[in-house]
Formats: sequence, structure tokens, C-alpha cells
Amino acid sequence: MTAFDWHTAERDFAGGYDLDRPAMSRLWNFWGDGKDFNPADRALGETVAARFPQIKSLAQHRIAFRARVTRALAERGIDQLLVVGTDMPLRDEVHTIAQAVNPDARIVYSDADELTLLHADVFYRAEFGGCGFVQAGPDEPREVLYGAAATLNLDRPVGLLLINSLDVLTDPKAVAALAAFRAGLATGSCIAVCHLTAEHDHHLVELAGLCAAVNTGPPCIRNPKALATLYAGLEMIEPGLVPVPAWRPEPGPWPIPDGVDLWCGVGVLP
Repeated sequence: MTAFDWHTAERDFAGGYDLDRPAMSRLWNFWGDGKDFNPADRALGETVAARFPQIKSLAQHRIAFRARVTRALAERGIDQLLVVGTDMPLRDEVHTIAQAVNPDARIVYSDADELTLLHADVFYRAEFGGCGFVQAGPDEPREVLYGAAATLNLDRPVGLLLINSLDVLTDPKAVAALAAFRAGLATGSCIAVCHLTAEHDHHLVELAGLCAAVNTGPPCIRNPKALATLYAGLEMIEPGLVPVPAWRPEPGPWPIPDGVDLWCGVGVLP
């Protein structure tokens, strides 16, 4: 998105939206070398990066996983994708990858942050007509599904992408959200989760305190055992619950990175 589009979106945005309050979507954009963030996002993003240098690497890994899992689901025959927790436009967008595999793929982007969704609407709708947009977050699964039904056929399998979306939910809310999504999606649907952990840098749990005032809530850190409970009752797609770089890596001569505090997995609804 151009700078003109960004300022136009801000200028035309009505209501009590606090542009000086950082948002997780814009923070991930900053850490991922994007350009759609505010001074408040930059200030907090730099503070976090100084304390946890791996955060910029994690931002790159999460986008790479998003691209790989989108392609894997599309090649599996999933032609409907529901992205709950929308990123600011960056690269390797979900609709671009899915449409490259299947031009008839349909995608719905959902987010509670109004400005994030506005950017997605302006940017994505212009380049891809098969998109829908829902203003609701991962803690509002019924609203997400109700809105998504205008674009997707929920009686058929859907690929649900939760790319660091459960990070901002407490344990009870994360469990409740997944239960509602599972109840509202058809058999054969796939649920892809990417989540922050602290297996290597145990101090990463302090991220919640640093990001306490962030819009949509500070990220919670969960260990792999806790993440595994979220997949209970689902059939895991190989290679299961693993660090992001180990999930179906692209062929190449380079070794799979170690020490990445970002885990992921994909489960299929029976």
C-alpha cells in the first residue's frame, strides 16, 4: 500500500480509534520489515527488538509458515480459507498464494482492529475479487463465522488460519474460541495454528508485560504441551506440532534453524 493510501485511510477513518496505541498487526509488520505502522508501533517495536532480538526473525518465520501452509491446504483441495487475525499488507499474501494454486479459491479476512481491516479491504479487494472481510477477532468466533458465511460455504471444508491469533487470548478464551470454530466448520476442515513459545529464550514470557497496552491484547506465551491440548481430537497433518522452520520446509541446502520460539501445527476436523 502506498503512503498516500495509508494517510488517506487514516484521514477518512472516523470514530474514536486511537492511532497512538500500538496494534499487534502493525507491530508484526514493523518486525517483518513492512512499512505500514505508526510512530507508536515503531517505538514499541524497537523496544521489544532490543530486548528480544529474535523477534524480527520470528516475524519472517511466521510469514514463511503462512505461505507454506496456505499452499499446502490449497494443494490438499481446500479452496476456502478463513484468516482470523489479519496482517497488514506485506508479502506472500494468503489470497495470492491460494489463487496461484486454484484461481477459484475464496478467502475471508477477519480482524477486530478496524484500521487493520480497512487496509486489508483497500489493498486486497483491489487485486483479488474473491475476498470477504469481517470485523471480528478470534475471541468472537460466532461473529467471524456468521460474517464469513457471506463469502464461504461453511457446509464444505474450510482452512482456518490462526497465525499468532491465539497468542492474544487467555487459556479459557482460546479453548472456547477453538471449540466454537470446530462446531461451526464442516468435517474435513483444517485448523492451522502458529504460536509464540519460550522454549529457548525463557525470558520471552516478559513480552506480555512490554506489550500490555497493545490493541487486541498482549501476546501470551504457551509451551508446546499447552499447544498440544488445543489440538485434542483433531487428526494432525504431518509433521505434527513442531517449530515453524521444521513444518514442511522448502527444499534447499541450508539446515533447518534451531532455537526458534515459534511453533505450529495443522489439524483436520474429523
